[in-house]
Amino acid sequence: MSCIKINGRRFRVSIPEAEIKNRIKQLAKEMSKDLEGKNPLFLGVLNGSFIFAADLMREMTIPCEISFVKLASYQGTTSTGKITEVIGINEDLSGRTVVIVEDIVESGATMKRMIEQLGTRNPESVRICTLFFKPDKLKEDLNLDYVAFRIPDDFILGYGLDFDQAGRGLKDVYTIVNDEEKEIKQMKNIVIFGAPGSGKGTQSDKMIEKYGLNHISTGDVLRAEIKNGTELGKTAKGYIDNGQLIPDDLMVSILASVYDSFGRDHKGVIFDGFPRTIPQAEALKQMLDERGDKVAAMIELDVPEEELMKRLILRGQQSGRADDNEETIKKRLVVYHSQTQPLIEWYKKEGIHYHINGLGELDRIFADICEVIDSI
Repeated sequence: MSCIKINGRRFRVSIPEAEIKNRIKQLAKEMSKDLEGKNPLFLGVLNGSFIFAADLMREMTIPCEISFVKLASYQGTTSTGKITEVIGINEDLSGRTVVIVEDIVESGATMKRMIEQLGTRNPESVRICTLFFKPDKLKEDLNLDYVAFRIPDDFILGYGLDFDQAGRGLKDVYTIVNDEEKEIKQMKNIVIFGAPGSGKGTQSDKMIEKYGLNHISTGDVLRAEIKNGTELGKTAKGYIDNGQLIPDDLMVSILASVYDSFGRDHKGVIFDGFPRTIPQAEALKQMLDERGDKVAAMIELDVPEEELMKRLILRGQQSGRADDNEETIKKRLVVYHSQTQPLIEWYKKEGIHYHINGLGELDRIFADICEVIDSI
């Protein structure tokens, strides 16, 4: 079910349940490490946070307690701006580490009201954990300690969030569809994956031509940033000149800058040459999460190593590339298998891995790729 109608308005899936559950596991792992030995009190804000709070508690690996407070600030699809406490806090908070568990933070008015109330009860510290955060709507000076998803300023429901009390039980999160939208076409961000010589560049060109996707090649991006003398490019050049690998966080910052340059209405991006490791995949996912986006598919072009050797040696002979010799090729393939191939298993767990037989006619390979893209 990708599009539904509730209270006369149409909604489409924006974040599937599996993605939410995976992110909550990551968040609980981080919080368990930060709060170890503190026996924190989770203070869930009803009604919206009850599902999030329950799932979060089940994933925590340290002792913790939970209670709830109920505040109301929504009517229809917009906030009334009036916050009314319905159920108060009965626990003794003196010397306790308190974690407010909220479904969504927008203006920050609710959080400010809660922090003011909690401060009168002498807690040791108060932290904020929210499932969703709309950075463009924030008006109060707040420190959000734990954020699962940063999202655009769209009305959402499901997974505990409601539209005039409807839709809370939906397992996925849905985004409201504007009245003028006739058809929903989600952004198709794709990771093209394969060993050197597997045909990623050739197939990327065909995907760009047919689907109008943007293309981010890490090598091309780095060269452009350095050539243009950007601050990120200067920093990257410093690492390269010293013979050092570019840190993942810097590489992601560079990719984020290029990604943002495409605007919000692009059809999707092909990520070519990144990620190469599981930490890079996690960093890419977080970068896209912060923009309300995601990788829709990781397409793996699988080519036997013997064929890869033939292709790369031939390419070296035709292009004169010094790195396309047998000894260097073998080293590159060893690096690929040891460092990069584990990404296949990571993306399988994400549920977005697609295997393509990269041996054979180009048109047949591209047809298989198109079948994947058309299905996501």
